[in-house]
Amino acid sequence: MIDKWLNYLERNPNLYNTFRLIDITEICDPDEGVLDLLGSELLDSYRNLDSLKRFYENESPEKLDKYIDDHIFPADQGLPHNIVKPGDFGEILAATIVSYFQGLEVPIRKMRWKFNKDRSVFCTDMIAHNPGDTIHDIYYYEIKTRQTIQRNKGKHITVIAHDSLMYDQQVKNNSLADFLFRYHSEKENWDEAAKYHSIILEPESYNLYYELFFIIERDKFKEEILEDLHNLPPQLVPLNITVVLIENFRDKVDECYKRARRKAHQHVYE
Repeated sequence: MIDKWLNYLERNPNLYNTFRLIDITEICDPDEGVLDLLGSELLDSYRNLDSLKRFYENESPEKLDKYIDDHIFPADQGLPHNIVKPGDFGEILAATIVSYFQGLEVPIRKMRWKFNKDRSVFCTDMIAHNPGDTIHDIYYYEIKTRQTIQRNKGKHITVIAHDSLMYDQQVKNNSLADFLFRYHSEKENWDEAAKYHSIILEPESYNLYYELFFIIERDKFKEEILEDLHNLPPQLVPLNITVVLIENFRDKVDECYKRARRKAHQHVYE
């Protein structure tokens, strides 16, 4: 369904020989089906839907809304509204894109494990890997959303994202893999736990790929942000860049949050 909204195309020829470049652009405005899908993905990324039904089906819709506002969605003001909400949505959109267009498995919904709904989740933004019982390809992501393009302390967002992902890899703590190992161990899913524990024990046994995802307001994009990235000495290899250009990005974020709330009500009460 998402391919009715977005076009996924590797740039060829690509002038930037230090990284592979994927351009994702809108074919048209997302229709009702796509918006409903994104709203569902958004809600599911924050909470297990059956848990909401179990604990709120005998409560009033107002109590469900209060729980959503107090404990799930970032606040509608200040930094949570301006930064955290679009950032959370960006992670969900990136996961949807790599799952649909690349056929990868995204094994963890990080936002379900927030301790502060008004803050972004720390550590590497996203991890993905090939589907199946045996993991051999692992993808590490840094995901940035921007409604404007400007330098921060002399650096464009592309360089900042690159440096952040490089730092995560230098630490070599595989924090997401370790979380998945602990999570499945607690549930006694030993086969799944073993898959992620192997990443911690023998990281050199896997094919590692590094991905930077930039979700940008379409008419604010500047090619120079890619030029700055290209001018860095190659340090993350192989490096893939995905640029997603969205028109009226903020309006679409807000609409998807409305649909996520509607989806919660439908699942709990219908």
